[in-house]
Amino acid sequence: MHVGSRAASRRPPPVLSALVVVSSILAPAFGAFITATILPSAIAEIGGLPIYAWASTAYAVGSIVGSAGSSVVGLKMGMRRAISLAVGVFVVGAAICASAPSMPVVVGGRALQGLGGGVLIAAAHSLVRELFPEALWQRMLTVISCAWAIPALGGPVVGGVLAGLGHWRAAFWAMAPMALVAGALTWRILPRSETHDTRAARVPFGRLALICASVLCIGSIANLQASQARAALFAAAVACVVLMLHLDGRAPARLFPTGMLSLRNRIGKAFWMVFLLGMSTTPGGVYVPLLVQVLHDVTPAAAGYLYAVQSLSWTTGTLLSARVSPARSRSVIMLGPLLTAAGFAGLFFTIGTGPVAAIAVSLMLIGVGIGTCWAHIGTAILSSARPDEGALTASMIPSTQLFAVALGAALSGVIANAAGLAASASRPTAALAGAWLFGSFVAAPLAAFVIASRLRPAR
Repeated sequence: MHVGSRAASRRPPPVLSALVVVSSILAPAFGAFITATILPSAIAEIGGLPIYAWASTAYAVGSIVGSAGSSVVGLKMGMRRAISLAVGVFVVGAAICASAPSMPVVVGGRALQGLGGGVLIAAAHSLVRELFPEALWQRMLTVISCAWAIPALGGPVVGGVLAGLGHWRAAFWAMAPMALVAGALTWRILPRSETHDTRAARVPFGRLALICASVLCIGSIANLQASQARAALFAAAVACVVLMLHLDGRAPARLFPTGMLSLRNRIGKAFWMVFLLGMSTTPGGVYVPLLVQVLHDVTPAAAGYLYAVQSLSWTTGTLLSARVSPARSRSVIMLGPLLTAAGFAGLFFTIGTGPVAAIAVSLMLIGVGIGTCWAHIGTAILSSARPDEGALTASMIPSTQLFAVALGAALSGVIANAAGLAASASRPTAALAGAWLFGSFVAAPLAAFVIASRLRPAR
């Protein structure tokens, strides 16, 4: 997104600008933690265990569209109106989930929430580049990471208490005021005189549809038994990605910034790390609340807090590495993936047998690892952007993360259902699914470590 030149001369004070950035993060972040906490209770009432992972996949797919299209929407409508529209879509999605009679309806509502949440999260990253000088970018990215600590603490409380009382639907309604507050703050604080560009490039819906179709194909594999059908869906997913890359390479207004997919330059390596580490967040976020309730008889609130451990540890890792300068960031960029891989190894050995404290420590390692390097990777991306692709590059950081989350959620569903979880949530099946899930995903942070070893420090 872009704030016009007139608005640039009337930027709000830094504290108020930071408030706008943080408020854009809080609503979708609260939604993530509340949903993870209450979803097992929703499944118990309305069914839908075979499509359990689709609640996360649909949200992430919607977020991809919202995030990738946010810069164009902001140019056409202005930042204030774009964020207000995103808040409205998010609230409608929450209302659909709250009144859903079946799991497919919840999935549809989550897709709408993702569409609005994607715009909000992308707006936060774009505003960092537009409202703050380059010297403050890393600090503001750190603030964004730390902002997730508030929902990580409050979300499981809201979701756990309401789920424990049998009112999981009310938890979805609780998301609406948070989003409305974010919209009101943004409308009040951002300048009213921002310029609009009604001739801005159109949102590349065709290429975005191909990206989403590839994720949906992967996710659908989990719900098919015939090997031929699974192979066809996998081939279709690959074909969608190849066609999308071909179209984007020929488009006058590209969806991806220059060099984003290349492992030969710094911006490409950093984006691949965002993808791999973003994917690493999904197995814990999607399945840990369900698995620990089945395997270790923990309450919904406690299960939500176990998931929150990962996010809180992300914040801790971000704070611990915040004083490392970009020129000396290579050590923490390499350390982060190793800690994350160690966390997955710990979950592989402890998810079935416990103790719960060991599961929490493993989740903490995953979060600390990602947080240790995340802001430094983001700084490397922003400082590597071409001058004419600054806004595009900034908005693609959350877009890449959201695509990774969508693909990771889809793959999590494939692995868990292949282990038998779709047919039964018995303890032996849940233990087997957890071992397969976390044992498979250790490959993502290990690949990120290999890339990090070849990443030059940011300027």
